[in-house]
Amino acid sequence: MSTALIRWVLVSLASAAVAGCSNPEYVSENPVVNPVPPLKDGVYSVSAVDVRPVATREVEPDCPPELWSILTGKAVVVFTVRADGKVEDASVVAADDVLYGEAAVSAIRKWRFRPAEVKGAPVACRMTLPFFFSSPYGTYPRGDSMPDMPNGSPPEGPHQTTIERH
Repeated sequence: MSTALIRWVLVSLASAAVAGCSNPEYVSENPVVNPVPPLKDGVYSVSAVDVRPVATREVEPDCPPELWSILTGKAVVVFTVRADGKVEDASVVAADDVLYGEAAVSAIRKWRFRPAEVKGAPVACRMTLPFFFSSPYGTYPRGDSMPDMPNGSPPEGPHQTTIERH
C-alpha cells in the first residue's frame, strides 16, 4: 500500500470519527444567572403589602422544541404586578437554558392578577416565580426513574425558589 493511500484512509477515518461527535440529537444547555434588579420607586415587595397578588389567569410556558431532548428544565422570573393586575418588567433571574428563560418570560407576560393592596388600595408589587419544564418526548433510561417527591413537592434546597419576601 502506498503512503498516500494510507494517509487518505487515516484522514477519512479521523474525519468520520469527528463527524460522529457532532450529533445534533445531543443538546447542551446554556445556563443563565442574572442579579435581581432593584425595586423601582412605587413598587412594593411582597412582604410590604397587606394583601398579596393572586393570579387570576395563568399561562403555562411551552417547552422549547430545541430542548426536547433534555428531560426537564427550570427558569426563575422576577416581574412586577401593576395596580391594574397586568405584568410588566419581567426578566430572567436564573434558568437552566436561555430558551427556558425566554419561554417563561413570554408566559408570565400573559398572566393576570388581582393586585396587591396596601391599606385597601391596589399597588404595584414585585414577585418572583419559578417555571418548570418537561420535555414531551423525554424518557428516563431503562432502570432509572423520576425521583419520588415527598407530598408531591419539589425537593428542598438552595435551588428551590418561592415568592420573593423583602
